[in-house]
Amino acid sequence: MKKKYKRVFSINNDLGLRNYTVRDIINLKGKQKLTQVRVTTVEEAAAAEEAGIDLLLTGPGKDFPNIRKAASKTFMTVGVPFIENPSKREATKKAFEIIEAGADSLMCQNWNLEWMSHLSKFRIPFQSHVGFIPRRTTWIGGIRSFGKTANEAAELFRDIKDIEKTGAWGIEVELVPENILEVITKHTSLVTISIGSGIAADAQFLFAEDILGQSKISFPRHAKKYKNFDKILSDIQKERIDAFKKYKTEVQKNKFPTKKHTISIKKIELNKFRKFLQQH
Repeated sequence: MKKKYKRVFSINNDLGLRNYTVRDIINLKGKQKLTQVRVTTVEEAAAAEEAGIDLLLTGPGKDFPNIRKAASKTFMTVGVPFIENPSKREATKKAFEIIEAGADSLMCQNWNLEWMSHLSKFRIPFQSHVGFIPRRTTWIGGIRSFGKTANEAAELFRDIKDIEKTGAWGIEVELVPENILEVITKHTSLVTISIGSGIAADAQFLFAEDILGQSKISFPRHAKKYKNFDKILSDIQKERIDAFKKYKTEVQKNKFPTKKHTISIKKIELNKFRKFLQQH
């Protein structure tokens, strides 16, 4: 069945097509499970769109324009670097730049409530992040799940309700007990996006490198490897090395190039050239 796309205008008033709008995603809460994948390369983005992944997340680096182009019809959220934009003014300016570059939404992972509320005044779509947040691990006692006690679950719920008030459309919930997120999902208007927090969320989120089996660090417990790209790429590298070795060997043994790889000249023309050399 042919995919239907929505016509949309960007903040620059450019006309485009998208699989979902923010309104669509909100309206699908509790009705349809969505998928979100973090991509970092053009190839991953193109493959995700071809596979029908619903939502994409990526960074704002120099590859973003090409990633946007590779998945031009997929709803794409882009993270706003917090450390590089330490003031509300700088962060807001960067947010506009990212939206102008083609993002459909922003990920405000480490923003405070005031900054998010400020962004909402401009009607810029954004999602946020609760639970296990890598840059805040010192506040929860290290790398661990969050929400396994009633007090932590209550804190998590309060955080989500506060973010809800800022105007966010969605919330990534990381490493939280499944039954806690199940309850919270029913008590928030935000689209809940689970990474390691069970099946009850409105959407599931994974990194492309985990799905592809290409993790640069130890494979996380909550992820699932659908392919083994580490092995595939390792095998490809071995094939590269083997090809280069064979090439070098053939050159050294005068087996390359052969006649089929070279250009010939008619004998009469060759003789004329030799005569020319004798005269000079």
